[in-house]
Amino acid sequence: MSSSFISKETLNKILKRLAAAEDVLLLAPVWNGKVLDFVTVTDAEKIVISDDIPYKSPKEAFMPQTENLMTFLEGDVLESEYDKKTVVFGAKPCDAEALRVLHAVLTDGKFQDPFFMRRFESSVLIAVGCANEKPGCFCAERGFDRTFSDFSDIMLHEDEGGSGYTVTCLSDKGRGLLSGFDETKGIEAAERTAETPAAGIKKLELDKNIEDRELFDIIDWEKATEICQGCGMCTFICPSCHCFDFKDVSGFNETKRYRCWDSCMYPQFTLHASGHNPRASVKERFRQRVLHKYLYINKIFGYTACTGCGRCIRSCPAGMNIKKVVESIMEVLP
Repeated sequence: MSSSFISKETLNKILKRLAAAEDVLLLAPVWNGKVLDFVTVTDAEKIVISDDIPYKSPKEAFMPQTENLMTFLEGDVLESEYDKKTVVFGAKPCDAEALRVLHAVLTDGKFQDPFFMRRFESSVLIAVGCANEKPGCFCAERGFDRTFSDFSDIMLHEDEGGSGYTVTCLSDKGRGLLSGFDETKGIEAAERTAETPAAGIKKLELDKNIEDRELFDIIDWEKATEICQGCGMCTFICPSCHCFDFKDVSGFNETKRYRCWDSCMYPQFTLHASGHNPRASVKERFRQRVLHKYLYINKIFGYTACTGCGRCIRSCPAGMNIKKVVESIMEVLP
């Protein structure tokens, strides 16, 4: 088992074939005039292959922002089908690690999500390692290797000369995809593993054995959220956030049920039918967001739902910084 080299010319040929394939949906980073974003690609010439981190993660390939789950007809219920293979190209290692969290929450828990599972099983994730840390990123402090994630199907890392990529095949799905191209038939699975961040970097995490009530008043949550606008940008931009709501839309003798992303930062998120809201203030909602990502999910699934991608830090219109908040909690913990 080994890593192999693939030239940029060969990679471009493969992307062109995937973009043109009728039975494949290719998602890749494309410049939309404002930001680098993951979109469905039919013209491979538009794909941007660079060290820049896309504005959004490829989460929507596995859990769309709006997804039709089923249709209710008179006397019948039709579940939505999804039969196209999806190839996601250009994800960063932090995105792949976030997908690991989503996979655990939506497939290993008490309630499994068949729609996510179906999309995940029919997808191939091609990740590209980062050469440099970006402003706002703190993946190393979260304990991740910015150049590699073994939760991808295929891992690419640009060589020092810039002529091509070291390609590491990590799954049967990855091997199956590459076996369809003459130039990559010799590539096997890899022995490479993620590198441990350099010594001296303090890992940003909370002890999952701590009781959440101990953290309710350990810092001044009012002060921590005094600039928060409650816009929910941080949740929508996060590659591991997965809260959603259901919407039923009726018309033309049928009713369609949609799953739509929701945000724990919205006042209506926990609003009861009685009118009571257990998290009526911004400080209560942000506290729940921090503890859910850094404590609750870790208690249940063994993962912290933050991979240090820095998107929430770079995108927040008010300058909120979850990294600094967690650091402030760690400073006062015994």
